[in-house]
Amino acid sequence: MASDGVLIVGGGPAGLRAAVDLAEMGFDVVLVERRAELGGAPIRWKYHTLAPEMRPTEEVMDPLIDACKSSKRITIHTSSVVSSFRGSVGEFSVDVRGADGPVSTHQVGAVVVATGFEHFDARVDPRYAYGRSPDVIGINELEGMLRSGRVVRHDGSTPKRIGFVFCVGSRDRSTNPWCCTVCCGVSIKQAIELRRLLPDSQIYMIYMDIRTWGLWEKLYWDSMEKYGINYIRGRVGEVYYTGEKLLVKGEDTLVRGPIEVLFDMLVLAVGMEPGEGTRQAARVFGLNLNEYGFLKPRQPNIHFDSGVGGVFLAGACVAPMSIEEALEEGSAAAMQAAKVLIRSSKQRVPI
Repeated sequence: MASDGVLIVGGGPAGLRAAVDLAEMGFDVVLVERRAELGGAPIRWKYHTLAPEMRPTEEVMDPLIDACKSSKRITIHTSSVVSSFRGSVGEFSVDVRGADGPVSTHQVGAVVVATGFEHFDARVDPRYAYGRSPDVIGINELEGMLRSGRVVRHDGSTPKRIGFVFCVGSRDRSTNPWCCTVCCGVSIKQAIELRRLLPDSQIYMIYMDIRTWGLWEKLYWDSMEKYGINYIRGRVGEVYYTGEKLLVKGEDTLVRGPIEVLFDMLVLAVGMEPGEGTRQAARVFGLNLNEYGFLKPRQPNIHFDSGVGGVFLAGACVAPMSIEEALEEGSAAAMQAAKVLIRSSKQRVPI
């Protein structure tokens, strides 16, 4: 028998948006999240604000999380994964396995896969001394510090000179060759927030190129004109801990000469890459992965079309993107799932 329910795999921005939209249209939703909490990367890493408007993260994420938790139409499974999937469009049967072993079976008519991304683990690239030298952190870790209002070094002291290194785990054939699209803008947003929090600090951005697309470009100009943030076009070769500071060696690619700079703190603009949740979903639902490990749509520019009937894609499991883009993709996938349910039930959805 045809089902009017939708399975959503992933409780980040895209998955939450899809769940809320479908519930508001009158459909039942089964939301499965492999971690213990909803919200995806913004909640897990305690994002302070969202670029480019610097809007507090909770203003965007909390209403979606609260709506999912309070809706009678949404059944939430956290610390869970989808272990099996069978059936046909409009009549799928899925098994959801919890962390402690129990399995529940659900009948759904469509599926939305929104498994998100992971931040690049900079320990993979030894140049940056991440995990070996104190005070080398990722932009994801800095978000938590900014949220707490306390940015300090490992010894509790306030950093005076802070460096950012762009494109760590992005645009690099030895790690990940793709551009993560948002790390330039996020890094600049963070630099502005640091200057507001630590007005006496000196901040240097070591970049390959600046890619602040669309309305994000204003962050770039404001960072220089209003906040006095410095930019060095170059590449980092090595990072050393001297016992007191971090010595960054590299090349200034504008003047084509070597550079050596001492910093109190070094922030790595770590990129976005597919996580195990995406690989697991690909195995269960029979989805294709592209050469980089992201889920591959049937048509490159139509992300929601997975190529598997009744299964739709949304968010950063398809490609790196901003949270605002992920929210839009969640809504798009929800509409496609709703179309499937309407067709299979041959009746209109009550508004």
